[in-house]
Amino acid sequence: MASDRILPYLLLALLFVTTIAFRPVLPVDETRYLSVSWEMLLKGSYIVPTMNFVPYFSKPPLLFWLIDISWGVFGVGRVSALLVIFVASCLFIYLTTRLARALFPDAAALSRRMPWLVLGNVAFIIYSSLILFDILLTDCIVASFLSLLLFARGRGRRYALLAGFFIGLGLLAKGPVMLIHVGWPIVLYPIWRNPDGELTPGQFYRGALLSLLAALVVVLFWLVPVVAHMGDAIYSLIWSQSAGRITGTLRNSHDRPIYFYALLLPIIALPWLLSPELWRSASRIRSQGRSLLSAADRRALRLLLSWSVGVFVTFSLISGKQPHYLVPLIPLITIGIGYLLVSAPLLPIRSCAVLLLVAAGIGQAVASQTLFRRYDLQPLANYIAERRDADWAFAGDYQDQFGFLARLEKPFVEIDNTQVGDWMASHPNGYVIMTFRHAPKVSDGVDFSIRADRGYFGVRKAGDPGARTGSGS
Repeated sequence: MASDRILPYLLLALLFVTTIAFRPVLPVDETRYLSVSWEMLLKGSYIVPTMNFVPYFSKPPLLFWLIDISWGVFGVGRVSALLVIFVASCLFIYLTTRLARALFPDAAALSRRMPWLVLGNVAFIIYSSLILFDILLTDCIVASFLSLLLFARGRGRRYALLAGFFIGLGLLAKGPVMLIHVGWPIVLYPIWRNPDGELTPGQFYRGALLSLLAALVVVLFWLVPVVAHMGDAIYSLIWSQSAGRITGTLRNSHDRPIYFYALLLPIIALPWLLSPELWRSASRIRSQGRSLLSAADRRALRLLLSWSVGVFVTFSLISGKQPHYLVPLIPLITIGIGYLLVSAPLLPIRSCAVLLLVAAGIGQAVASQTLFRRYDLQPLANYIAERRDADWAFAGDYQDQFGFLARLEKPFVEIDNTQVGDWMASHPNGYVIMTFRHAPKVSDGVDFSIRADRGYFGVRKAGDPGARTGSGS
C-alpha cells in the first residue's frame, strides 16, 4: 500500500515536531556539536572545526558541514539543524528497507514490514531526533554495503568505487570506527557469498581494496587542507583521539566494563523481542532447520548474525563505550527480527509502532515540565547573550555548552575553582560560571543560577559581595 511507504516518514516528522516543541537542546553533546557548527559558520572555518574557538578534532566535520549548509539555506536555528537529522533518519528507514529487500528479494512481506519495524524500534525512537553522529554513520554503513553487494553480484567496479565514496563519507561522519562496521562484512565475504553467480573471494577483495582507496581519496579532500593549516600536529591529535578511545585513556572516553553492551543489547530489539510470534518462528526454524530456509536465506541470515556478532565483540573489547555506539546494529538486528515476523499480521506491527511514537511524544511533553527542566540551558544562555561583550570564564571543564545557545562570538576562558578570585580581580567587569552541588544562596555571591544535570550553574559577577570566593558548594 502507498500509505505504508509514506506514512512512516510522516509519523517520524511528527516525532520531530514534538521534539522541537518539548525537548531542549541537551547538554553536553547536542549543545557542543551545535556550538562547533556555529563557530564553523561564524568564522568561515570549514576546514578546521573549533570548540570554544580552539581546534576540535574529536569528531570529523561531515555533520557540522551539513548543519551549516542547512543554516545557509534556512537560517541559523535548532529547527534547521534538526532538519539534517530528520533527513538522515528518513534515510535510515529507507536504506534498512532496501537492505532487507537486497538480502531477501523474494520476501515482499518483509519489505512492507521493515519501515514499521524500524520506526517502532525503541532505540531508533530515542536516537533518531538527537543531534549525534550515529544515525548519519549508519546511513553511510548501509549505503556502502549495498554498493559492495551489487559489486559482489557482478555489477561492475563502479559499485566498488561507489562503496568507497560512502565509506569515505562514513569516515568523515565519525572517523575510523567506520572501518570496523564495514570491515566485518568484507572480511566475512566467504561466509555469505553465493557461489553461483557472485565474485570469487579474490575478485571481491581486490574490489574492496579499490573501495578503501576511493574512501581514502574522499577523506584526503578534507585532510590535506587540514594538514596545510595545522602541519604534523594533526596526525598526533587524530592518533591520540583514536588510541585514547580504544584504551580508555582519553579524557571523557567513557571507559566501561566489557559486559556493558551485553546489558544494552536487548534494548535494540525492543519491542519486537517481546513478540510471541517471533519466538514461535525462531522455534520452528530451530526444530526444522534447513527444510524451512532456502540456501539464499541461510546465507543472508548468516551474514546478519556474523556481522552483528563481529561488531558487538569488537566494540565490547574497546574501553570507550556509549549506548549510542550500537545504533548501527539496529538495521541488522531489525532485519533479522523482520524475517522472523514475516508471517505476522502487519496491522499489529503498525499499531505497535504508532503507539510507541505516541508514547514518546507524550513522554517528551511530560518531561518538559519535569526532567527536561534540569537540562534546559537556554535561560542561562539568554543571560549570557545579554552581556556578550563582557569577559566570561567557566570554572571547570567547559564543553562549549553556551556557544550556540547564546550565539557567542568569542571564547570562554576556562579556569579552575582556585583561580576564580584572581581572575575576577583582573577582570572587574567579568562573570564566572561555576557549578554547585546544591542551590546557591545569596551569600555565595551568585547573580544568576539555574538547575543543571547534577547540580546547579551559578554566575558570579566581579565586584558583587562574595564573588571573590572560589569554591562551589
